[in-house]
Parts: sequence; structure tokens; C-alpha cells
Amino acid sequence: MDENETENAAETDQPAPKRRLKASHVIAVLLAVGAVLWIASGMIGEDKPEVAAETGAAKPAGTVDVRVTELMAVDRPRHISVFGRTDAILDAEIKAETAGQVVARPARKGTTVAKGTVLVELAMDDRLAKLRDAEAKLGSAKINYAASKNLSQKQFESQTKLAESNAALAAAEAALAAITLDIARTKIAAPIDGYIERLEPGPGDTISVGDVVALVVDLDPIRVVVYVGERDVGDIAVDDKAAVTLPNGAKFEGRVNYVSRLANSVTRAFRVDIWLENPDSRIPAGQTAEVSLVTGHHKAHQVRKSALTLDDKGALGVKTVDADDTVRFLPVKIIDDAPEGVWIEGLPDSARVITLGQEFVVDGQKVRPVTETATRAAGGAGS
Repeated sequence: MDENETENAAETDQPAPKRRLKASHVIAVLLAVGAVLWIASGMIGEDKPEVAAETGAAKPAGTVDVRVTELMAVDRPRHISVFGRTDAILDAEIKAETAGQVVARPARKGTTVAKGTVLVELAMDDRLAKLRDAEAKLGSAKINYAASKNLSQKQFESQTKLAESNAALAAAEAALAAITLDIARTKIAAPIDGYIERLEPGPGDTISVGDVVALVVDLDPIRVVVYVGERDVGDIAVDDKAAVTLPNGAKFEGRVNYVSRLANSVTRAFRVDIWLENPDSRIPAGQTAEVSLVTGHHKAHQVRKSALTLDDKGALGVKTVDADDTVRFLPVKIIDDAPEGVWIEGLPDSARVITLGQEFVVDGQKVRPVTETATRAAGGAGS
């Protein structure tokens, strides 16, 4: 073979390696596609492990699995939590009823006193002299009246003179009573049992009629004043129990003593008074207090907090599954909150509440409900 033939043969055999390279590429692609399809087929046919374990049944085409808890309504008291303030039920602002200079202050601010305890004493000044004068005039008036009456009976004196003597006697009696009362008012006493919150004047001070001398507060019992909304006031009645918690964590039991039937014109809230026993004045007046009122009984269900959801309009509720395995959104109202879950009202006595998957289904959608066992339902109530 000559040199030209050799070159032509080399050119003719050149494309063979290129064809072998293309074939290897095709084989690699086919292997990759096959692997992807094999993996995808496993994922598509895979059911949820826990659902399959619980039911052992195949999922119908076109449905979604949701976990539900079967709940029955129970009769439960409703709790209303509000904030208020403590307030003295009985207090007395004591004002001077006579003028004078303070000569003694036997009481001390910040102490507890009994009714009748003298708080402040005023100087007698000329009151004793006025008392003796009034007593003397009364004695004279009594003698004159007796004489006039005797003479009148013997018709030696007219009825006019007798009336004048009687009037003079009455005036003398009134003058003696007035000075006696004025002397008594020089000793200003507590009108009630209580705690001396204020004691204004001290020895040497001069006070006038109407000046405030002291404020005595009776703190046993004490009340907590709260305001509740118009939606809740109808459920509150006198003698309902109430739990009161102070800022320091101290807890007390009380009862509703008063429920207003006239709403505040601005807030539309109603005043409620809770009375507490406070024998040692441990609870001060004017302190913030948290009050939990127990009101009536309601048919309620306890659900996990995570089961609560909102509809398109923002209404709070839960999604349930009816007898036809159709999702139904039902609005609810929270009546109490506990560590184990929230208590709600608004559901039928028996309801299948969706506890897992409610965010992925809509009202009216067909689903396959998987019922939780009693153990699992109880164990996750607070989640």
C-alpha cells in the first residue's frame, strides 16, 4: 500500500472513537434518570409512618391525613381575671367641732386605736368658768319657776309670769348643755376602730372649727374594687367566690359583696366589690390586686393551645371533622387558661377536634381522620 492509500485509510477510521464517546454519555444519563425515578417512586408510595402504624390502612386517593382528638364537654366553672385596687370600706375624717389650742396628743400616727380613744386634747380656757355660770343660772331659773308655779296655782301670779319663768328655765338648761358639749369637744376621739392614717395638729397648734384633725381607717374587712366588661357582668352575682393575689404573691379568698348595675359612661365597665377578712391589717388600702372570679358553670372542652386557629376573618376557633369526614371551622371562646391547655366553649357536646394538620386543610375539605389514643391525647394537652 502506498503512502496516499495509508493516509486515506487513517482518515476513514477517524470517526469511530467519537461514536463510542457519545454512547457512554447516553448510558450515564439513562442510569441517572433511572436512579431518580426509583427514588421518586419510593417517596410517592410512602405513607406517613405513624399513620400507617396506627391504622394499617391505605390512604384513599385525593385525601389528606389529619390527627384528631375526640372530646366530650364537661361542666366547668368559668373564671374571669381582672385587676383592681384595695380600698378601705370604712374611714373617718375627723374635724374639730370647737376651737382652741392643742395641749396634748395622746395618740400616735400609724397605730391602731379603738373607738372612743382620745386623739387630741384642746385647752379648756374659760370653759370651766362658763360651766359654773351656766350651772348657777340654771339653779336660779329652777327656783324662780317653782315660785311662779306656786303663786300661779294660788292665783297670786298671772299665767304670763309663769310662762316667762318657764322660758328662762329652758334657756338656762340649754346654756348648760351647750357649754357641757363644748367642753366634751375639747377631747377629740376616734369615732371608729381603726388605723390612724393622719394626725395633723401637735401640741401648741391652734385649730378652728372645721379643721381636719385626723383620718382613721378601718381595714377589717377590706374590699377590692374591680371593673368588669358588659359581656361578663351578667355572670357575676353577690356571694360569688373570688381569689385575690397581691403584688407580693400573697393570696386571699373573698366574696363578691356588690355588683353595680350602672356602667361607667366612658369605659362601659361595671364596678364589682370583693370583701376580704383582714383582722391584722395585713392588706393595705390602695394596693394593686389581681382578682379571679368564679362565675357560673359552662359546657366546655379542654384543647391544646396549638389546636386553636383563625379563620379568614380573624375569628378564633378550632377545626373539627364531622361525621362525613369533612373539615368544619367552629368559632370558640376561651373561658379559662391552664397549663394543660385552654378551656373553650362553642363546640357541640361531642366533637372531633383536629390537633395536627389543621393549618393545611380548609373548611369543607374531605380528610382522613386518625384518632389519637387516650394516652397520647392526654400527654400532649399543653403543647
